[in-house]
Amino acid sequence: MTGQMDDFATYQGAYNIFSKVSCIGQTENCIFGAIVDYSKSASFTGSMIGNGAFGAAGYVIGGLLGQERDLRVSRIYDFLFALINVTEYGIGIMPLSGGGLRIDPGKQSPCYDAFIFYYYQELSGITVKNYYGIRKSVKTITITLIDGNKLHFTANMTEKPLPYQENGMKAFVNKFGKQ
Repeated sequence: MTGQMDDFATYQGAYNIFSKVSCIGQTENCIFGAIVDYSKSASFTGSMIGNGAFGAAGYVIGGLLGQERDLRVSRIYDFLFALINVTEYGIGIMPLSGGGLRIDPGKQSPCYDAFIFYYYQELSGITVKNYYGIRKSVKTITITLIDGNKLHFTANMTEKPLPYQENGMKAFVNKFGKQ
């Protein structure tokens, strides 16, 4: 259940959530919601490759190998949605637990135990592109770690339940997007 302090429907509420995990920048707090793109995770691709090559047994083996790799990278793929805060120090990712087909502060709540923070020194790159190269209203986000592992997200430029989404996404795209 989402408490008063855990309500991310407002910028201040989202800011308070990141404050609880000490993920607040001095000069920069670019907060927005995103969908975790599980289809690009190692467990998903590993299981699909395994299934195609070796049938049901390959699906299980491929899935286990991919899942093991994902666990080393992040637990983020256990969730469908996340709040992201881009600070001058790095990027904080707060997974959201709960259901729904889109980000909804009324149905989802932050999962503090799964919070992840990456300092910029731990990253080799951040890529922001138009969805399928053409949809400017939706962005695909790839965060690449120094070890080559990647986290994938999709984010709308605007989200009705998150009035701060547009400002956060504009600042994020200006900083990391291809012009």
